[in-house]
Amino acid sequence: MTTSTSHEYHHLHGLLQQLDDAEQTLAHGPGRIAVAEKKVAAAEQSCMDQKEQIQLLKKTVDQNSLNLKSREAEVSKLTLRLNEASSNKEYDIIQAQMASAKSADEELEDQILSLLSQVDEADEELKRRTNEVSELKQKMADIATRVRSIEPGLKSEIERLTTEIAEADAVIPTGESRTTYQRLRAAMGPAAMALVEGGFCTACNTGATSQDLVRMNMSEFLLCRACGRILYLVREE
Repeated sequence: MTTSTSHEYHHLHGLLQQLDDAEQTLAHGPGRIAVAEKKVAAAEQSCMDQKEQIQLLKKTVDQNSLNLKSREAEVSKLTLRLNEASSNKEYDIIQAQMASAKSADEELEDQILSLLSQVDEADEELKRRTNEVSELKQKMADIATRVRSIEPGLKSEIERLTTEIAEADAVIPTGESRTTYQRLRAAMGPAAMALVEGGFCTACNTGATSQDLVRMNMSEFLLCRACGRILYLVREE
């Protein structure tokens, strides 16, 4: 038959677990917001990087366009010289120069077209990243709202559980046993206690001796021989 003390240990253990859950949930809230903020910051930095890339592409387009105009002006000069050529040899030389200049111009035009295409693609990517920032900001706001909405309830729950635990842990004997309980609780939280089921510690699966079972049935304060947790036994009548 389970003693009332065993039930009190079981009740205390349950309260400690509830308190730990509530404290972890409360502590997890700011962490969730911080993670969301980091994601937003990373997405915003990605947008800035993309804008810089677009600026570099446009700058290269502008420079190549200036170079192209300069080369076209050079072709115009060669055309005038061609009309003024005084010999067939000079005419052939100028024609060769014009052919080379036009070929270089065509290559430069192709580069400009390619760069303009890259600018368009980069602009589309910037739009995508900008939309991602907006979505992440909305998610961050939703998380912050959710965290703040449950904070009062969690704090109230923690306060209630702390009060109940202060009453429930009166089942722990005074003296060395209480000191041990306080030390284990500070270090392990609810894991400071372990239920014995089927004759085994449910935390480390170490078997309790017959003497251990007798002592637990007599409501004695007992630690697991292997893991050092406070053991208690609860059986149905």
